[in-house]
Amino acid sequence: MDAHFTTTQDHHVLHLRFGQVGVRNLMDDAWFDALEAHLAEADRNPAVRVVLLSAEGDAFCSGANLKSVQHGLLAEGYAQSALSRLLRRLTTFDKPIVAAVHGLAIGGGSTLLLHCDFVYAAEGTRFQMPFARLGLAPEFGSSYLLPLNAGMRLASQLVLLGEPFDAATALRAGLLTDVVPADAVLARARQTADALAQLAPSPVARAKRLLRQGHQAALEATFEAEGQALQESVQSPELDEAVSAFLAKRAPDFSRF
Repeated sequence: MDAHFTTTQDHHVLHLRFGQVGVRNLMDDAWFDALEAHLAEADRNPAVRVVLLSAEGDAFCSGANLKSVQHGLLAEGYAQSALSRLLRRLTTFDKPIVAAVHGLAIGGGSTLLLHCDFVYAAEGTRFQMPFARLGLAPEFGSSYLLPLNAGMRLASQLVLLGEPFDAATALRAGLLTDVVPADAVLARARQTADALAQLAPSPVARAKRLLRQGHQAALEATFEAEGQALQESVQSPELDEAVSAFLAKRAPDFSRF
């Protein structure tokens, strides 16, 4: 166990639970580092064939910690950042990742799902990609993967307007494998994880690599472009206004920009 995740492993499935309940599993550099470390260990461990992601509390993940974004994220540049290390790990991780989502999946809590192979969401889960509303740029390769999955029209709606959307829309956008009753979502994800764990690991890993190889170069280029855009965003007055408004629980005023 660490400050961000609790872990259990059985039947070749490593179950990682987001565990910062008090802050609804906010992401920051330490969170990125912790998830990357767990995935790195899972990659090395032949007893792990599948990774299952879920969360404690009433939210899957409520996105980035805005104070961390404003004062720490990308402080050493994108290439050296914890976010970059996690993204490199996700794009080379050959073992299946299954996610069970409930409550809220905001910002990175939504875009992380684009790197999972199977995603089951509880009915009533609320999603949001509020990057433009916060003076930020899309991340996790979502500016490439979301149009690829959702089509440009729906991707533009979700990213540019940044409004909350429901699980049915998330399913239509290709973020999800299925929507299931809230009391069954973890069991459904575990069922898929167990089915994958019973397969021979080498053919599964080979198939996963083949499924994504055609997009690898474009995705890596997207990471660099998003990193540059995020670098500009975290130093912008628009972000300062968005964070101030968020902390004051008011609507941001972008009229002067």
